[in-house]
Amino acid sequence: MSETKAKSHGHWKSTPDPITAAQTLFLSAILAAAYFLFGRLTFAVSVEYGNVTSVVFIPEGIALAFCILFGPRVAGGILIGQTILSLWSGPSLLGGAAIGLVNAGQGALGGYLFRRWSLSPRFDHPRDVSLFIAMVFLILQPISATGGVAVLYLIGAIPPTIIPPEWAAAWWIQGLQKPLPSLDLVPSAWVHWWIGNSVGQLLFAPLILAWATEGMLTERPKGMLEIVASAAGILVVVILALGSIPAHPLLLLAATYLLLLWIGLRRGLRSITLANVLIGAAVTWAAASGGGFMAHLTIADRLSNAGFFVAAACGLSLFLFALFENRRILIERLTRLASWDPLVELHNRRHFMEVAEREVAAAKHGARDLALLILDADHFKALNDQHGHGAGDEALKMIALACSSASLRPDCAGRIGGEEFAMLLPATSIGDAFVFAEKLREKIAATPVQVAAGTVMFLTVSIGIAGLGEHADLGSMMRAADQALYAAKGRGRDKVVWADESMSVVPNIENKSIYPKPGERRLRSLPLRLTARTHQ
Repeated sequence: MSETKAKSHGHWKSTPDPITAAQTLFLSAILAAAYFLFGRLTFAVSVEYGNVTSVVFIPEGIALAFCILFGPRVAGGILIGQTILSLWSGPSLLGGAAIGLVNAGQGALGGYLFRRWSLSPRFDHPRDVSLFIAMVFLILQPISATGGVAVLYLIGAIPPTIIPPEWAAAWWIQGLQKPLPSLDLVPSAWVHWWIGNSVGQLLFAPLILAWATEGMLTERPKGMLEIVASAAGILVVVILALGSIPAHPLLLLAATYLLLLWIGLRRGLRSITLANVLIGAAVTWAAASGGGFMAHLTIADRLSNAGFFVAAACGLSLFLFALFENRRILIERLTRLASWDPLVELHNRRHFMEVAEREVAAAKHGARDLALLILDADHFKALNDQHGHGAGDEALKMIALACSSASLRPDCAGRIGGEEFAMLLPATSIGDAFVFAEKLREKIAATPVQVAAGTVMFLTVSIGIAGLGEHADLGSMMRAADQALYAAKGRGRDKVVWADESMSVVPNIENKSIYPKPGERRLRSLPLRLTARTHQ
């Protein structure tokens, strides 16, 4: 799996977490109960004609989501739930058990393939959606439809007279699903079984995964106006589907696709899957009741058209959402690469300067205090020379972590040079900034840095502070803080110094350095003080 793909999956694992036998039994029981209850619901609103009963089978979506989340071990709940459901749905108890066995097998296969192909329950990549749809329509439901229709045909083809008396109760035919007495009925029954179960999985499995997956971060910030607009759009589509307002089918099609496109662009996976379920329910009800835009069609045509309409709308909305989400993730990654330091978890110089310019303007406009800290690691070159660049990197990471944890805002701290860091303190006076800097200096000095196996060292920093005060802009503020940093270095390092009028100002901050320029007076060289401690 690529690095980008792995990051987008968050906490999702290629194998489900191990569960105990008791947990397996508990989850299987929940799945069996849900399979039975939602099976009763779907058959209650189904349409029966001839030997075919057509439904959008919700239990198949629930079963697939369970097998994806908890692994194939819970597939036994599908067998139990379908067997119990057959007491009402038919064709017989033994027939229901056989259908349940087939559905349990394809559910377990679906959970295995989902993880084997490294699909993400976030559906944030077109590959995930494409393979999921292909898995449902081309692998899982052909298995389910073939097995289920074969059971119906065999029950209808076997003469009742050859059934042993002890099997009579289990073989007793009842319920909506009637046996198929003729091969001529098999193709139609297979298509309706296939499309009904496929739509059930396509609608409800992503919905459950979206709400059940830990760390689902694809939701956009919720604004009341967007929530109301989404609800109103769904209501309009439902009204058009149910025929409360006369409308041409193309109008319904356009309204549905535009709505799902907008929700996919503006909202998250949970919103788009919920919209799919609500719109799918309205279209399916219109087909079952014979009203709305499909009133002129026969029963068979209504149900077929509804199934393919819902499948196309749901598949398209998931695919468009994946495109939008993948684009958003790519933009976020590029933005991070452009604004974050590649070594430490802090913003880089360019981003920090952009934030600082905005903060200075806001502070001047609101007549608020603003303080700037510039930190520099003491004796950093000696650290690299003595312990290697790996130890230097660890020291920089330690300083960066201390800065980020102490910063008032994540974007107000950054690495602006090799071993140089800067922090902004909005609405902070120079006195409060000095207290803050002293605590930060002490924290860094007390934090060990591992330089080798069993060996740690302690590093100090020098800090220069400047307040916005009379400074006209960010440039003069940074020059003042930089000069205060030089003073801290000159006073023996491991010091905090704030800028005052007696300090000279370095004219060019782009070439600032803690080291003197040619011709300038050099600070007295100080002995190296890197404290190393070895753990036995």
